[in-house]
Amino acid sequence: MSLDFGKLNAGAGAKQTDPRKIFTTLKRDARFKRPLDEQADVLDAWYARRKAKDLTLKMNTGGGKTVVGLLCLQSALNENVKPAVYITPDNFLVNQVIQEAKALGISTTEDEKNPDFLAGRAILVANVWKLFNARSVFGVGQNKIPIGCVVVDDAHACLGVVHDQFSIKAGAGTPVYDELLKLFDSDLDHQSPTGLLDVKAKDPNIVMVVPYWAWQSRQKEVIALLHTQRASAELEWSWPLLSECIPLCTCLFGGGKVEISPHFIPVDRIPSFANAQRRIYMTATLADDSILVSHFGAEASEVIKPIRPKGGGDIGDRMILAPQEINPDFKIEDIRELVSAIAKDLNVVVIVPSKERAKFWKDVANQTLDKDNIQAGVQRLKDGIVGLTVLINKYDGIDLPGEACELLVIDGLPEVYGLSERLEMLLLDGTKRQLVRQVQRIEQGMGRGVRSSDDHCVVLLLGGRLTQRLHQPEADAMFSSATRAQINLGKDVAEQLRGQSLEKLEEIMDLCLEQNDNWVQAGRNAVVNAPPIEDGHIDANQVLLREAFDAARVARYDVATHKAQAAVNATTECQIRGYLKQQLAEYTNFTDPAQAQELQLAAVSDNQRLLKPLAGTTYHRLSAPPSGQAGAAVQFMTRFLEGNDLIIWVNGLLEDLLWGEEGSKRFEAAMKELGVFLGFGSERPEDQVGRGPDNLWALGNSRYFVIECKSGAVMAERISKHDTNQLNGSIVWFDEKYGHTCTRTPILVHPKTIFEHAASPHADIRIVNGPGLNRMREAIKAYSVSLATTGGYTDAKAVEKQLKYHKLSAEEIEALCTVAQGAK
Repeated sequence: MSLDFGKLNAGAGAKQTDPRKIFTTLKRDARFKRPLDEQADVLDAWYARRKAKDLTLKMNTGGGKTVVGLLCLQSALNENVKPAVYITPDNFLVNQVIQEAKALGISTTEDEKNPDFLAGRAILVANVWKLFNARSVFGVGQNKIPIGCVVVDDAHACLGVVHDQFSIKAGAGTPVYDELLKLFDSDLDHQSPTGLLDVKAKDPNIVMVVPYWAWQSRQKEVIALLHTQRASAELEWSWPLLSECIPLCTCLFGGGKVEISPHFIPVDRIPSFANAQRRIYMTATLADDSILVSHFGAEASEVIKPIRPKGGGDIGDRMILAPQEINPDFKIEDIRELVSAIAKDLNVVVIVPSKERAKFWKDVANQTLDKDNIQAGVQRLKDGIVGLTVLINKYDGIDLPGEACELLVIDGLPEVYGLSERLEMLLLDGTKRQLVRQVQRIEQGMGRGVRSSDDHCVVLLLGGRLTQRLHQPEADAMFSSATRAQINLGKDVAEQLRGQSLEKLEEIMDLCLEQNDNWVQAGRNAVVNAPPIEDGHIDANQVLLREAFDAARVARYDVATHKAQAAVNATTECQIRGYLKQQLAEYTNFTDPAQAQELQLAAVSDNQRLLKPLAGTTYHRLSAPPSGQAGAAVQFMTRFLEGNDLIIWVNGLLEDLLWGEEGSKRFEAAMKELGVFLGFGSERPEDQVGRGPDNLWALGNSRYFVIECKSGAVMAERISKHDTNQLNGSIVWFDEKYGHTCTRTPILVHPKTIFEHAASPHADIRIVNGPGLNRMREAIKAYSVSLATTGGYTDAKAVEKQLKYHKLSAEEIEALCTVAQGAK
């Protein structure tokens, strides 16, 4: 006998929309017994606010975000909010989501034409590229496939893809690059003749921006050029997305590439996404929620109130340690040896920021993974013991659960590669906004090795610059609650280990690796007692500037300038205020070019790295500090609360004072900081006014060092004519600005001392070569250690004594680190 199930279900009524109740009705795999507490908290809070257009769900890594996202979408479908789309950063995660949905008992598809998807009976799972591109199956400029509810999983990992899709990029030798460079040659030359030469030489370290006044005035030629190339490989995937807002884009050159990108993403070019009834952004960490406003057009008033599990949430056990904070004398090579020894017994993963840094680990790495081979490499880690794996610039989008990664090393600060990102980092170096971005990437990286609440992983943070950044008091508040608790627990461990050996460090790491009961309990207590974070972080300026951009797109320049002015008025941090003034000037230029130039001059007075106005800027002569070298050095070191802070800062500085084809701009910035640290007047004229040397030091008594840095010339056999002419030109510049009443020593920082035959070096030139740079670095390290261990960095007499002893005084530093031309 068969039963009439229609009658049995007759009393069920309408479809269930509460996601927790939906879970109980699913024909699911046995491992899904009930929602985890963390999942239940988030599902309940989402259901109460589900009708909001934009919501952010923040859950710790391993908290089961995928299940939550699928249940939210199924709830929407049951409420007739359809169709439903689940977006991931890449195809690797598409497959993971589909497998999870299958085990959960939720119907999915990868085919946007599937009738079940269109009818709301299945969820479409797709990578972010499928939605955001100029040939999007969802339509560009018109709705082809409407979206009722969309989940953007790993939202932080999707941001980079979205930015790239809304950018035009072309390399040297293409018509787009060559014609644009020709068109703006004189404008770039006006900003910096040296910079333009570097652009033409395809220097990988240079980034130059076309002045907005030149960009706006030549829109007819620019658009005509781009239009003729619209079918080319460089434009076919981006032109339809940007064609309506080219005047509001920034054009940058550097490293043999040109990039054209808008200040904000015109997300309405994908109407299906812009008009979706519900948009859910899921992320483990997103320190800067305003990115959701800038990239996805999210409603700020909603995403500032993210949905989180109660308390700190559940997270796996992580022991997070910075070895060079435990003992600043630890050599990175010795730490590498320790890590490679551990990798004989378990999987170790090292995340490095660049291919260049990957070379440091090459001899001990069992596999090195980049975007081309990462999927196969990650699978090998999951299948068994590989040893030591190096990941190049991959801080998000991969899962390494259990034995796939038991020791995770983050080696160095994450780097950015897009020209627009690099420009922003240069303009905002040292600001809170830059720190937020860096902390976000670091936290993403730290989450790779713990993928569930019962997982564990030791995390080592390496590198002077990375340790220096995380040591800043402001950094602490930028981490998620659980991660902050684990970092602070690691700092308590470091305090007990202060000055100990690497062998002692390994013993402590074993407490986590072997899941010692006392350690596990301490870790759980730290996370459970972590104070919850209620609100998200929204940069109010980004909201105002987004509104300004949207107004300018419809030619409401009065509204755009009003919004940008409000952002300027609300900002006290000098560098950022100048950055905002430049954006105000850009919108003003559409209606009042003369006023725009006045605003640009004001912007440069706040931040000297910005565009130089048409009339140029007035150069003010640099003077040595009136308090004398030792007094000025003490004044600088008042920022350090204890000696260890001084050592950590110096280690970060010395990390940038190394030879290498990458990082030449960081070398120049470090030389400026070094000058101030030693008590000299110090600046970067070429960076600040577009003319003069890379660095200028005022030593006192009208003595100056005119410095050109060529730290990237590691492959050069001799000093080139080009490099020689740069320093010769800087000597002429100095004599014009300072006259002959001042004494100058021209210094070239270069690994070689012999000039090529075609070069004509000035007779006064001295050279900081390889041994000279080593002597300088060793003296700085010894000087700082002496002051840190005695506490003498607050006493001008003690500082003066140490400066003389280590030959770092104004009278002796030249002899310490420079040699004559042709010296061996």
